[in-house]
Amino acid sequence: MEPLLTHEGRLLEGTVVDRPNRFVVRVRFDDGAGEDGGDADGSAADPARAYLADPGALAVLRPGRTVLCSPVDDPDRATDYDAIAVDADGTYVSLRAVLANDLFERALARDALPAFAGYAVERREPPLPDHGRTDFRLETPDGDPAYVEVKSCTHVEAGVGKFPDRQTERGRRHLRSLRGLVEAGHEAHLTFVVQRPDVTRVRPFRAVDPAFADRLAEVRAAGVGVHAIAVAFDPPHFRLADAAVPVELV
Repeated sequence: MEPLLTHEGRLLEGTVVDRPNRFVVRVRFDDGAGEDGGDADGSAADPARAYLADPGALAVLRPGRTVLCSPVDDPDRATDYDAIAVDADGTYVSLRAVLANDLFERALARDALPAFAGYAVERREPPLPDHGRTDFRLETPDGDPAYVEVKSCTHVEAGVGKFPDRQTERGRRHLRSLRGLVEAGHEAHLTFVVQRPDVTRVRPFRAVDPAFADRLAEVRAAGVGVHAIAVAFDPPHFRLADAAVPVELV
């Protein structure tokens, strides 16, 4: 199958040192790339700082693991690299939550998602009828609008993808909006994009955010569609690994 997306920049392999804050991971590169370029005597350079486009807890980002980073040439940036993916025991896990929407849109455009067969993207980030925005407004095969909120998931335990990995008031607010859409007579969906292939099902991470788990069950009972897909990163390509991962509400 053709890739959904291809990373166009260089990919440098490094080792995770630590994560000083939610948006930065420090990485040591074997080739000496770093903040000072290495010492004259050949000693290792200071760790480089890479930007994390995923503010989640990211338990997968453990010190000592291999991470792929892409150099960024921007003097206005506080970091010289973007963190792209981390190797979790032989499985690459994407570190770019912002890709979830693009991956969903590409899969939809190929008509590769059974839950959305015959649907087409009408608009990204459309305004909602009452207030706020959601990720997509689709056109159904019958020509009606359907709203979709997309969530990136990277936390997997024994094949179970769990969301969220950090408490999310924003996520709970999105669920309220989806329920409001259904109650107003519109079609609405939530789709988890699991950015790793080693997943057999998805569940809400009740131990982290019980209110989100409760609300997810409520909105599905109210008629919101709840779906999940899985994507594999085979550098430099992102491919659809599973177009219909089961979602269990517990």
